[in-house]
Amino acid sequence: METALQLFSIHGETEKDYKKAVERVAEIGFKGVEFAGYGGLNAKEMADFLKENNLYSVGAHIGVEQFKEALEEELIYHRTIGSKYLICPYAPTDTLEEIEDLAAVLNHAAMKAKEFGIKVGYHNHGAEFNKLDGKYALDLLAEKTSENVILELDVYWAAYAGVDPVTYIKKWGSKIELIHMKQMNKALENVDMAEGCLDMKAIQEAATYAAYFVLEHEDYDKPVWESLRNDYKYLSEI
Repeated sequence: METALQLFSIHGETEKDYKKAVERVAEIGFKGVEFAGYGGLNAKEMADFLKENNLYSVGAHIGVEQFKEALEEELIYHRTIGSKYLICPYAPTDTLEEIEDLAAVLNHAAMKAKEFGIKVGYHNHGAEFNKLDGKYALDLLAEKTSENVILELDVYWAAYAGVDPVTYIKKWGSKIELIHMKQMNKALENVDMAEGCLDMKAIQEAATYAAYFVLEHEDYDKPVWESLRNDYKYLSEI
C-alpha cells in the first residue's frame, strides 16, 4: 500500500514555499501527490520537479468551473506530468436537478479525458449523504455517471455523516478507485491516524478496487510535519 498525500493538507506550507514544502513530503517517504494548485509551475517544470523528488502525480482536485471552461488546458497539463485522475472536490447536490447537472458535466469531461488517458471523478463531503427520494445524493450521482467517472471516497466525511466507510466501499466496489484516508476521533475531529477511531486497516482491505490511497489531514493539534510523519508511519505499517 503506497500512500500519496493530498497537498491541500499542507496548504499553509505551500503558500510559504511551494517547492520546499513538496520536497519535505518526499523526504517523509510519500511516493505520490494529489494536487490542489500548482505553485505557479508550468507542466514541464512540474514534471521535472516531480522526477527530481521521485514523486508521481495521482491527479488533482479542480473546480466545476474548470471542468466546464478549462478542461483541455487541465488535461494537457496532467498528461504532461503523468496524472491519472481529475477530481471535482465539491459541487452542490441538494436537489435532483443539481445532481443531474453535475453528472452531465462529469460525463462530458470523462469522454474528453479518456482521450488523454485520464479518468474523472468526484470527491464527497458529508452533504452528499443527505437523502433524496430515499437515496443518498452520492448514490444518485454514481448511478447517473458513466463507468469512466469514478468516486473518490473520503472516509472521514462518510463517517461524519453516519455512514460506515467499509460498507459503502463494498457497496460500490469498482466505482470507487480512490480513497481519501482521513482519520477522526469520537468527537468527530480530524486527528492523527493513530489517535482516531476509524479502522483504516479494515478500510484498506475493503477497498480491493482502489488504485490509490490518498492521505488528507486538514486540522492539526501539533506541528504539521510531525502529524504527517506520524500518519505516514501508521499507514505504512498497515
